[in-house]
Amino acid sequence: MNALDGQVALVTGGTSGIGEAVSRGLTALGVRVGVLSNAPDAELQAAIERGDIAAAERADLADADAVFRAVEALVARLGAVDILVNNAAIWQPNPVPESPVALFDRHVDVNLKGSFYTAQAVLPAMIARGEGRIVFVSSVSGTAGRAGDSAYSASKAGVAMLARTLAAEQGPKGIRINCVCPGAVATPLTAALRTPEGEGAIAALMDGHPSPRRKFFMEPAQIADLIIFLVSPESSAVHGAVIAADEGLTATM
Repeated sequence: MNALDGQVALVTGGTSGIGEAVSRGLTALGVRVGVLSNAPDAELQAAIERGDIAAAERADLADADAVFRAVEALVARLGAVDILVNNAAIWQPNPVPESPVALFDRHVDVNLKGSFYTAQAVLPAMIARGEGRIVFVSSVSGTAGRAGDSAYSASKAGVAMLARTLAAEQGPKGIRINCVCPGAVATPLTAALRTPEGEGAIAALMDGHPSPRRKFFMEPAQIADLIIFLVSPESSAVHGAVIAADEGLTATM
């Protein structure tokens, strides 16, 4: 029997991009996946009907009360959360001089605070059981600065440090916590770059990129495979790690 069979996972942003690949991969292993998302109800219902997930709740991750209510509703339907994957994020590049303060705040509220709220919502039950696994999804932009990405990069750097701090804090209580930092992934978040207009910029970025595939964008499943490994017993020695999944991009930085 698969070691994850029958467990309950909460995946934020679990119906698109990396989150969708994680949800499908966990579901295939017998995990009951609940999704926390601000996607339209029709999109969430379609994912349930396809069998990709077991349940979904809509919530703005920037709203702490809404997050706690949504997690409570999912727990009531699926049971206590064994696995949390903090994946949902926004990305709107803007140079600092032109960036509205509200845009910076929104990145911090969704990407960083949202990850804090969901962890805070599931941790008490994990601590009571003495077991649980959490994976935070940060970004290589949270480890290496890039022009125009101040709000996103700052929020994602915070996510990585939140993961490491929680690992030190909660590890002795049986909670295993890690962080994944993807490079460029072909998701709706990066759709604007994957256009004819964006080809020049991507060609420039590929210069010197050590990817074995010689492709700049990875597939969501590549990141999902790593996340699923990190919540499985096979990765029991991995705790408090911040892992780049970028096909060598940051090896040259």
